[in-house]
Amino acid sequence: MITLKKNHDRRIRRGHLWVFSNEIANPPISQLEAGSLHELTDVSGEFLGMVYANPNSLIAARIVSRKKETIDTDFFRKRISAALEFRKPIASLRDAYRVVFAESDFLPGLIVDRYGPFLSVQSLTAGIDALLDQIVEALIHVLAPEGIFLRNDSPMRLLEGLSQEKRLAYGDVPETTIIHSGTLRFVVDIQNGQKTGYFLDQEANRTLVSQNTFPGAKVLDLFSYTGAWGLHAAANGAETVTAVDNSRPALDIALKTAELNGMSAKFQAVREPVIDFLKKTSETWDMIVLDPPAFIKGKSHLKEGLKGYIDVNRRSLNKLNAGGILVTCSCSHHLDQQSFEDALLAASRQSGKELRILNVAGQGPDHPFLLTMPETRYLKVIVARAV
Repeated sequence: MITLKKNHDRRIRRGHLWVFSNEIANPPISQLEAGSLHELTDVSGEFLGMVYANPNSLIAARIVSRKKETIDTDFFRKRISAALEFRKPIASLRDAYRVVFAESDFLPGLIVDRYGPFLSVQSLTAGIDALLDQIVEALIHVLAPEGIFLRNDSPMRLLEGLSQEKRLAYGDVPETTIIHSGTLRFVVDIQNGQKTGYFLDQEANRTLVSQNTFPGAKVLDLFSYTGAWGLHAAANGAETVTAVDNSRPALDIALKTAELNGMSAKFQAVREPVIDFLKKTSETWDMIVLDPPAFIKGKSHLKEGLKGYIDVNRRSLNKLNAGGILVTCSCSHHLDQQSFEDALLAASRQSGKELRILNVAGQGPDHPFLLTMPETRYLKVIVARAV
């Protein structure tokens, strides 16, 4: 049993799922076993939830259930089935989507992405690591995949004191597979690609590029990864697409995907750091997509990260033709929507371009967020036209 200090139960009662180490009265943090399951109570002994613990993490416990129940294979079958039921409208339209989104599906630390008949799974916490056998068994029962691959190589595991690994958990999973995105087919590297192989959180936003691409447009896709944004623009009339990323494997897949869709003639891949590319090039474009990695890894990096967002947006706007479209994104959950808009405003002023906002979006419906946990809301997307 884990008991909270006096008055440290309020946030938990409001729906938050994390317990921080300085909120625990008993037992001493050092006595908790990583991944162990406990009942959580307030100072008076009232039950608050079932948690798994980790003394090596600032987040010392995470709630997996608000009821007293056994956390076993049957528990995970029910939770995963509920997550899948929630995504029925998505599953009917797409063969690739997020099945389980950690805290947002009340399974903290667990990510499950579906790529056709294959599952890519991430365990981000010691609690999930300890229960992986039951989780894999539940996934087989509920989803009947041909194979399950564990992508336990996220840097987030280091914060939990866990090692990084990649391995097959069930069946057979090829290194790459092909998924559908609108009318396009995409090559996905399940075993070695970034995250779980593809950025599914932006999938619902690809239409923003499609809707704003005009015939003959020159498009620049920055931090392109495997080129999803740019290839959607190419499919909707763009004359040329330049994809810039610093990862050769990602760009190789982008080129394979362009070829797969008959777009090699209009798709160019450039391996170079984005800022270096923007400093050197004298070209300008009609549409620029800017989807960088998180510049703000923690609150202590907020000021530095904001400067980074302003700088890269300013440099991009300097390369945008009059009347052009900027699609700009942030996946830093420490940066709220207003601060992101303020950074874009600063960049527009510095570039001398006024922006008219056309769309504001966030993570797709297979990546829901909880109002009680702002940490689950991270993705911000703004579509603007340079006036």
